[in-house]
Amino acid sequence: MKKKKKFNRYNILSIIMLAIFLALGAKLYYLQVLKGDYYKAQAETINSAKLVTVAAPRGLITDKNGIKLATETLGYNLTYTSTTDTTKDNKQLFTTLQKVFKILDDNKEVQTDNFALKINPYRFEFPSNDAKGNQTLLLRFLKDRNLQLTILKAKFEGKKEEELNPSEKTALNNELLKLTPEQIYNKLLDKYKVKSGLASLNINATPDVIRRYLIIEDGISMNFFSDYKSINVATNMKLNTSLIFEQSLSDLQGFKVENQPMREYPYGQLASSVLGYISKINSADKSKYAEKGYDTSVDYVGTSGIEAAMEGNLKGVNGEKDINDDSVAIIKNTAHNKKAVPGKNVQLTLDANMQYATENALSTQMKTLQAAGTSGGDLDVSNATRAAAVAIDINTGGLLALVSLPGYNPNDFSTTQGLTEAQSQKYFNPDYEKMAKADGISSLTDYMFPIDKSIKGNTTLRKDKFDYYPKYLYNYATMSLIPSGSTFKPMTAIAGLEAGVINADSTYDDEGGYDMGGEDKIGGPNWNPFTTDGRNGIVNVVSAIRKSSNPFFMNVGQKLREKFGDDVLAKYAWMFGLGANPNSTSPGTGIEISENFGQVYNTVSQKNLSASQYLLSIEQDLTNGVSSSDGSKFPPIDLYDRDEDTNIVSDGKKLSEIKTQIKNYIRDSVKNGTFSKKNYVGLFKQLIAADPTYKKQKFTDVNINTVVTEVYYQSVQTGHGSLSLPYNMFIASIGQGMDNFTPLQMANYIATLANGGTRYKVHLVDNIKDSNGKLISQTKPVVIDKANMSAETRSLVMQGMNGVTGAGGGTDGTAYAALGDFPIPTGGKTGTAQFTESSIQNKIGRGDYAWYVGYAPADNPKIAISVVIFDGGYGADAAKVARGMYESYFKNDPRMKEYQNHYDIKLKRIK
Repeated sequence: MKKKKKFNRYNILSIIMLAIFLALGAKLYYLQVLKGDYYKAQAETINSAKLVTVAAPRGLITDKNGIKLATETLGYNLTYTSTTDTTKDNKQLFTTLQKVFKILDDNKEVQTDNFALKINPYRFEFPSNDAKGNQTLLLRFLKDRNLQLTILKAKFEGKKEEELNPSEKTALNNELLKLTPEQIYNKLLDKYKVKSGLASLNINATPDVIRRYLIIEDGISMNFFSDYKSINVATNMKLNTSLIFEQSLSDLQGFKVENQPMREYPYGQLASSVLGYISKINSADKSKYAEKGYDTSVDYVGTSGIEAAMEGNLKGVNGEKDINDDSVAIIKNTAHNKKAVPGKNVQLTLDANMQYATENALSTQMKTLQAAGTSGGDLDVSNATRAAAVAIDINTGGLLALVSLPGYNPNDFSTTQGLTEAQSQKYFNPDYEKMAKADGISSLTDYMFPIDKSIKGNTTLRKDKFDYYPKYLYNYATMSLIPSGSTFKPMTAIAGLEAGVINADSTYDDEGGYDMGGEDKIGGPNWNPFTTDGRNGIVNVVSAIRKSSNPFFMNVGQKLREKFGDDVLAKYAWMFGLGANPNSTSPGTGIEISENFGQVYNTVSQKNLSASQYLLSIEQDLTNGVSSSDGSKFPPIDLYDRDEDTNIVSDGKKLSEIKTQIKNYIRDSVKNGTFSKKNYVGLFKQLIAADPTYKKQKFTDVNINTVVTEVYYQSVQTGHGSLSLPYNMFIASIGQGMDNFTPLQMANYIATLANGGTRYKVHLVDNIKDSNGKLISQTKPVVIDKANMSAETRSLVMQGMNGVTGAGGGTDGTAYAALGDFPIPTGGKTGTAQFTESSIQNKIGRGDYAWYVGYAPADNPKIAISVVIFDGGYGADAAKVARGMYESYFKNDPRMKEYQNHYDIKLKRIK
């Protein structure tokens, strides 16, 4: 009989270990054999994460009351992501695209088209109206697509572009610019094998169809080396279309429907002059924005207005998403996903309702003037197509309304579908020749819209020499420097009163003209190109403002000049923000968006301005080869700066240096009256010898002497000779000459006068909050300057301005017809300023600027305004716009109730 084995600790441990190994083996068998394929796929999915950018929503832009002027809406976008170079084998892609395009067409959706190369006719359309800037963008377009490689191989021994010297780089660029749009188009078709890809499809490959496929291939090529970024095929699709695509994605390899935030401007054109617009990052700026952390393949940036000025706040922080999360993997990889953080919200000082009322009143008045054709029976207002208006809180500097017309719809720029051909031409590429023909002025085409000869080799691009047509993206409220006309007279009154050359009892007999300096000066005794409406008789400072007496204020200007010199008027005007000391480094109103800053007459600025103006005139006449003094002709000479000038050297001197030296000489001749014929002759001979353009031309000594004589006539005899005339001070006193300001500056000047002399920094931004409503910053009023103005001076000037509207009694004020019966008393000043000399204005269909500036209420001002209508006739015409602005601002004032009932005023309220 056998003995039974006893279980001890050793046996038990062995059994446990055996069980463990059996379990491990079974698990390994399960994982590696039974589920091996599954876990292999999962591992590959996790380890091959393809991250795509999740665009962050931009911050909101609201008015002072929280009305949303720029917001975000959810857009349904169709995107394509490629992980292979499709130019090697695009048969499958084109088959898929055929299905995609059919769904888009069946549902009336538009393919995204930001491709700058257009057909029918072949051309490039870039988002810029600067010809030289467009040339830079064109070169970037060509080089991004490596079209320079063939040229480098054929003409530069296969060197890389960075290995070329400056002269060779210029030569390379010139060769690239010789390519026609049609040649470039065909090169890209070959590069991407578009026609061979389409050959296998049973479709009618029209030029428009071919280009649709080219757009996709180009987008893939441009993104291929950017971590396989997706490209937009269609944006902002309808929900129904997005659902159709969602159901079809299994047959559309590489395509996805993505929800992306889209910028939306709910009120269209409203406040476009303030908001600006956003756009895709152009190729020239990609490196700059990439350094700031932008994803240049998907991000939009502010291009103008508040969108641009507050870009750093409005731009959120992009997130990231693994594209494998949308795959059929059972377990999704979320390790790399990062949520997008929305941008900060910007609240403006703007009142959306007042902005709307101002835009409406201005637009209505422009249409009225155009329909009338003339104003006052003598001024042409048929081209009253541009205007601006500003309203400002006089106690803070906050802007309540800022209007520039014509405006534009920022929504045109906020989607990646791209501008239509009509929009692109309207905003960036106006065909002046075609427009002139349509308007019946084709006989003046070469005079009004000459070929822009500052662009070397240009034979087609024209410029609007007399600013005849409106520029939709130009902010006339902050950028237009125009003569202020009689609206400047209150400033002359302040200077005269504060300087002591006049007082409340000073009078002048206004006979309707003013002696500008005698027969040997401008035009003889009593010569005055700026006549008043007949004789005003005896006037003092108050009645002179009310009646707008030119002779009275010219006399004040003469008194100021005789006692204090030519710069005294400017010293007072600078305190009110009308210009600034020429030594000032960064003059401006302080507004956040782009602005120009005009200047009042002073000797230093007048010299600089005249030097620039006469140099420009000389450059143009020399390029045309015609003397302005006697009409004599000579071989054309080019003084314009060209990119290639730095690479052309003669006798150790660069062509660019020779041109610069000649132009500096011309400026000095205008400023100081200096002139050395010997030096000029020598420099022009150097220029002719250095510039290869003149190799086949024969310049005689007679030709060169004619050129030098022309330079002398314009720079010294005309330019420098005009600087010492008392005429400059006389016309500056009535807001003409070099007195050129923006409507924004004019509103700020009136605000400073109305509040007693405190000039505030102008601002549009009230506060900034994060996306959760937490306050980040609050704008507080900032004092820039305090004007030296006594209470008596302010009182006298405002008495005169109150009389203009009838608020001070009487009915003979120049704005009484427009504002005399308004229930809230206001003060103001009309102005009519010449664009240029009357004979030219009449020839080209340009008229006077119609100005109105004012404040309200007259007895305790709260706001100041300025209005200007280009080619708008008399200032009284602009004053009618002020009425609409005041109706909106004072809508809740008890004094307005009876007025609104009487006139049946129904103001549209924006909610």
